Amino acid sequence: MYVRHLQQFLESFTTGKKGQKGTVVSDAKIFVEKNGFLEEIMRIEVQENVSQLIGAPTHRLIFKTKNERKLILPDKLRGNYE
Repeated sequence: MYVRHLQQFLESFTTGKKGQKGTVVSDAKIFVEKNGFLEEIMRIEVQENVSQLIGAPTHRLIFKTKNERKLILPDKLRGNYE
């Protein structure tokens, strides 16, 4: 996934019917699923990728979590969606 995919996805929720920005989703907290639990995002970092592969992305976006198991996910919501 690339940042542009995340931007496109979120734009469908954060742009109002008349083109205005900011909806309920704009103020939603961000969580990451880890081992069946939800953990809150503590920090977001942009790191330079030092890979020497031609055509490889030069930056990556890293989401750091608090490592606190906030919520247990129901079994039906666990797993990968590919």
